[in-house]
Amino acid sequence: MSEQPQDQQTLLQALRDPARYPHPVTGPEVVETHISTVFLTGDYAYKIKKPVDFGFLDFSTLEKRRHFCEEELRLNTRLAPALYLEVVPITGTPEAPELDGSGEPIEYAVKMRQFDQSQLFDRLLAEDAVDASLMRRVAEILADFHQRAAVAGADTPYGTPEAVFAPMAQNFEQLRGLIDDPERL
Repeated sequence: MSEQPQDQQTLLQALRDPARYPHPVTGPEVVETHISTVFLTGDYAYKIKKPVDFGFLDFSTLEKRRHFCEEELRLNTRLAPALYLEVVPITGTPEAPELDGSGEPIEYAVKMRQFDQSQLFDRLLAEDAVDASLMRRVAEILADFHQRAAVAGADTPYGTPEAVFAPMAQNFEQLRGLIDDPERL
């Protein structure tokens, strides 16, 4: 995982304090992914993107993180409109942040309605709670979603072999530098 700048580490530590939230908080519980930190606060969850650049994904600047928070909201409300609420600015200082406060943003977060974590798919699988009926419902929802999705015109570069291959080629080049033994290529 990329090292986070000190300011973001300070901010994330400050957001562990329930007093930093504009609503009653249970916890918060913190969930880390390779690209985000999520604060589960009871009624709401706040996802903050880490300032990382993996080549295929670049959250390295505040403006890029704001943009991708807005994109996450736009894209995910199509399938989960009840969960994805808004993008909120975080103002103040890393030591004393204000969610949805006034002033210059120091970070952005995707505000979501928190759901029961026992309903995460990995936990359902661990409890053997995934059956054919659930899989069928998920498949039907996704099939309907893809059926209604906009399709790029034949005259656009989306979906061409070159466009599909480009991110893979980039990943291979990035990985090549991580391999010590050239014979393993």
